[in-house]
Amino acid sequence: MNAIIISKKASPYVLEAIGNSDISFEKVGRFTPEQFMEFCQAAARINVASFITDLDCADSAAFMEGIRQYQTYRSQTPIIVIGLDRPDDDGLVHRLAEMGIIVITTVPGTSPKSIVSALAKLQPGSLESATALEAEDPDVQLERVKDRIYRYTSRLKAGALLEADLMDMELPELPVQERIILQDRIIGTIVVAVAGVESKVGSTHFSILIANYLTRKGYRVALKEANASQDFNRIEQAYEGMKGFNSPNTSFTINKVDYFKSNDREGMSKLVGSGYNYLVLDIGCLEESDWKDEFYRAGVQFVVGAGSEWRQPKIVQFREKHKNLDQSNWIYSIPFIEKLSISDVRKELPGNLVYRIPPHPDPYKHQSDTDAFLNNVLKKYMGEKKKSSTKTVLYAVISLCVVIIVILVIMLILNM
Repeated sequence: MNAIIISKKASPYVLEAIGNSDISFEKVGRFTPEQFMEFCQAAARINVASFITDLDCADSAAFMEGIRQYQTYRSQTPIIVIGLDRPDDDGLVHRLAEMGIIVITTVPGTSPKSIVSALAKLQPGSLESATALEAEDPDVQLERVKDRIYRYTSRLKAGALLEADLMDMELPELPVQERIILQDRIIGTIVVAVAGVESKVGSTHFSILIANYLTRKGYRVALKEANASQDFNRIEQAYEGMKGFNSPNTSFTINKVDYFKSNDREGMSKLVGSGYNYLVLDIGCLEESDWKDEFYRAGVQFVVGAGSEWRQPKIVQFREKHKNLDQSNWIYSIPFIEKLSISDVRKELPGNLVYRIPPHPDPYKHQSDTDAFLNNVLKKYMGEKKKSSTKTVLYAVISLCVVIIVILVIMLILNM
């Protein structure tokens, strides 16, 4: 899946190259600096194979800043920038290449359709090597510059549009939309990160609670131990009912939630590509964690703080320490706090999302007030139509059987 932020000019060629079904985030148009920055930050919250954008969708300064922010959050995600009608000595193109970004560019007068083949072959997972790229049009020459710039050079064929006509050509209006969830089908894996403002605030308990809630909704969920506590070993021992039980397996399953043990980051990409609807990361104390970047780039970000009055200042200190980061989607969640006290915390965190976690001693059991809380917080990350759970299907079968029995009884009475 790909995230794209592109201009109307480049849109038809990008869609032809990667296909409309391979897009999980899409913005099309010419954007203000504020809009472009916002869209780059939103795209960085989604796990994708590549991020594709083009130089015509924002002014140069905003474009460079947005790209830098995306790279900060998604250092491992390939970025492909398209530059249509750019001169050979375009400084912006060369600066992007120096940042390790792939740039596909055409010089003025070259058909923009030339980029389609290169863009398709440069996609992660493509069977064709980038070194084997060739211009498919015999009238177009491909030049590779600085190992990162793929420059197409040619004049448009006789009878084709002149450059001025090309710049003024009206393209069909394309829908501007953000596609993360499509009805009941989640596109890709949504990462839910749970981090604590300090140690021992209940991030593992809350992670299990979230995972079980999502599983009851019918989604496929993985829960990853993204800390060094080894709590998952003890959870497995308690589940197996064997003190000191040490399984050689790196994973186990409880109530349809797949638990993955050990603080191993190498398995992260494998989990994201394993078909799970949600991947919940139990990060623990964020300040002590090696998983900070995964928290920053997660699709859903929970921050857990202690509800005790004497520990509440830690929440404020945490927020101040990270004030230079975008916290607009951070969900501050506080257990063991009175309803009146949560209002005081909200006053200390103006502009932040702050919620009270209902008392929930057993995270494996359903509890209506907790479900209501999680549904309110997570509803925008779930499909409009929830997947049918096993219990729902069972109720439907039982209801159908009852109806059939009633009909048979009525028919029997009428025939007597």
